[in-house]
Amino acid sequence: MTVRHVARLATVAFVTHGDDVLLVRRRTGGDRFLGKWNGVGGHVESGEDVLAAARREVREETGLDVALTLRGVVHETGMQGAAYVVFFFAGASAERSLRAAPDHELVWHPRTSLAGLPLVADLRHILPRALADGPTFFAIERYDGTDGLLSIVFSEETG
Repeated sequence: MTVRHVARLATVAFVTHGDDVLLVRRRTGGDRFLGKWNGVGGHVESGEDVLAAARREVREETGLDVALTLRGVVHETGMQGAAYVVFFFAGASAERSLRAAPDHELVWHPRTSLAGLPLVADLRHILPRALADGPTFFAIERYDGTDGLLSIVFSEETG
């Protein structure tokens, strides 16, 4: 019998307000990217569609209710003994006031300052695609067994 590949489903959302992007940094707990800036997100719950999961995570972690658009899908392997399929979303918020979840630091960062931040490694490649108008992107990432990014390869498909 062939053992099938199993991946966990997750979402990451990039919320904008004008030229600012909302990013989150987790300071405690078992988060795989502790101390790094990331989009808002989490796991997809059983019976939940990925858009509903992304909107729920944004509400839970920020207090914002934002319309989101799917921007990309990334298949991660080698991440701390697990594989993930991550659905990346983007949306604009009319509001700036936030209600951070416990142990979450939320900051509106100007787009021009993103390159100087300690971002999760793959965001340097994903953020420009997620925030741009263009086709949905698809990629495969390989990690070193921890949170060290070894490679990211984007599909050339534009459909």
